[in-house]
Amino acid sequence: MKVLGRIGFAAAMSVAMAALASPALACSIMPPPPPPPAPAGTPAADVEALATAWSAAHGLKYAEETRDWTLKQQARLFDEAGALVLVRYVREDKTKGLPKEFDYMNGQPLAVLKPIRWIRGSGPSTEINLGSSMAPPCGQMTGQDALYGKPGNVFLVYLSGGAQPTVLEAYSLDRIIEARTIAALTTAPQ
Repeated sequence: MKVLGRIGFAAAMSVAMAALASPALACSIMPPPPPPPAPAGTPAADVEALATAWSAAHGLKYAEETRDWTLKQQARLFDEAGALVLVRYVREDKTKGLPKEFDYMNGQPLAVLKPIRWIRGSGPSTEINLGSSMAPPCGQMTGQDALYGKPGNVFLVYLSGGAQPTVLEAYSLDRIIEARTIAALTTAPQ
């Protein structure tokens, strides 16, 4: 496996570990419920109008709750991350050469990412590999935006601190809404 030393292996492993370590933080809000059934004998046009009104009201509420949840997640990630790095998606590869106890993870999708600029902290300019073995209970994998990116796409990767950093999350830049993160991204390098 072409791995960026400890960072590459740690990034590939962090997906599964992050999901198991903090399932409550990985889960987003529940989608809105379906509309209640209309009373018997309600004209079809009224049933449709009631369903449309129900969906519109709950859609707005869901969008607001989703934005609030995303904002809190990004604020938490900004606070917890030891490093932030902008990366460019280079290519898709497959995991291989993992130790025997992780053999079941070989052959899984692997995103090969190239650091463009370190926003916080520092690290090598060599490739970072991001992989995943399975989705957590909620279905949202850590770094899913970057894992399924396309060549040339740019992502912000949140890394834990320490000697062996792991990927906390990786977002497409168009999904970043947290003010401090946006400020960090738009500040010229020092």
